[in-house]
This record gives sequence, structure tokens and C-alpha cells, in this order.
Amino acid sequence: MAEIDFWREYIFFPERDLWWWPEDYGLKYKEVWFRTSDRIRLYGWWIPKGTHALLFAHGNGGNISYRVDIAAKFSKHGLSVFLFDYRGYGKSEGDPTEQGTYQDAEAALRYLRTKLKIPLSRIVPVGESMGGAIVIELCTHYDFPAAVLISPGVSLARIMSHLYPRHKLRNKFAGIYDSTEKISKVRSPMMIIHGDADELVPFGHGKELFRKAKTSKVFYRVRGAGHNDIYEVGGDRFYRSITEFVDLHCRKEA
Repeated sequence: MAEIDFWREYIFFPERDLWWWPEDYGLKYKEVWFRTSDRIRLYGWWIPKGTHALLFAHGNGGNISYRVDIAAKFSKHGLSVFLFDYRGYGKSEGDPTEQGTYQDAEAALRYLRTKLKIPLSRIVPVGESMGGAIVIELCTHYDFPAAVLISPGVSLARIMSHLYPRHKLRNKFAGIYDSTEKISKVRSPMMIIHGDADELVPFGHGKELFRKAKTSKVFYRVRGAGHNDIYEVGGDRFYRSITEFVDLHCRKEA
């Protein structure tokens, strides 16, 4: 229980209730249940649209219902979206841990490939905040046509040191969601997006990950955007830029 309390107090802030649904945005969708390699039952929404599928790994708060509006915008731009909840979030079973979230993302990818028969060449993982570290981990095992990181952190220890500068937290969070070395192992073309007014995960995190990435890469600065309003501040150009990036690299793989 002590380990679970640690994760819940400092890292994961899940909600069980689903407040918004795809039909609220006029989206056609399928409710999905699937299992991880350690037999945890997860829940998600498959929102079909175009031939390219975004595997969306959300941040550490809420659940998939908080990202339906984002999925609706991507759908408007012709992209299919798979929203899934990590263990302990929404309807998904279990309790969240770092390694558990990595297994969850891999299980979601496996569902797309085996159940929906979508080839890897048409799947693009998108990681939001904490989900950025999860996507980076996934990309060290698979070569996708493209990958997108939105407001990613270099490591949790660095983020916590920024948020609580007077507390010696670096050792407590050492190694957790640490992408410092992993980012250089990613071979998928990468788009990194960060708001230059991000108050939670500083803009410099996105820039540092961009510098360390050795693959083909693009950096997109959203001027005036914080951590939680980057989608609104970025507006239609934000979604259009991601769609163009995905289209470009998925066409190369076709």
C-alpha cells in the first residue's frame, strides 16, 4: 500500500467518472476493452476517421473523457484516434505505476495492430505531458512512421525540482519517467510541441529533448501557451501542423 500511496500522492491523479463522451461531439466510436501483458483490463474509445491512427497517451490527470474535444479536432482533420485509459484511470482496472503505464501503451498498440488490423506504418503515437515519456519509451521498441510529443518533460525529478525548488526531491524521483537517455534511441521522425509559457513543465524541457533527439525532428513553439491551455492557444494551426506532419511521414511509409 505504501508504494501505491506514493504514486497517488505525487504522480498520478486519475478520475473514475467519465464526464464527456464522443457522442457529445457527434463522433462515431467504439467502446473497447483489452488486456495488458500482466492481465489488467483496460478501457478505451476507438474513433475511426481516416487511414492514419493516432495512439493518444494522455497526461497524469483525469481520464480519456477530458480529451474527447482534442480527439474531435483531430477527427475534423481526417485522423482516427484511439483514446485509452491507463490502469486505475476511468473504467480501466488496477492501480497506476510507471512500468504499468508502459505496459498499457504497448497493450493499446497491440490492440490496434491485432484486433483492428492497422499496420504499424499507419500508427502515430501522440504523448501529452507524462504521456510524452510513455511514447518515448514505446518508440525505443518500435519504429513508427512518426511520433508527436506535446509538452513533454525530460524527467519527473527535473519537473518536481522546478515545482518545489526548496525541497530536496530529486533523489526521491530519480529515474522515474526519465527520458534523458531514451530520447537518443528513438528512430521514428519526431515532432515536439511546447508552450513557451508552460508553468508546470518548463519550455526548456521540450527544447532539451529536441536537442538530444537524433532522428528526423521538428520543433513547434506555441507562443503564450501554458501547460493546460496549449490546445486552446494553439488553435486550428496546432492541429493542422500535427496533421501535416503525420500525413507527410505516413505517406513516406506507404
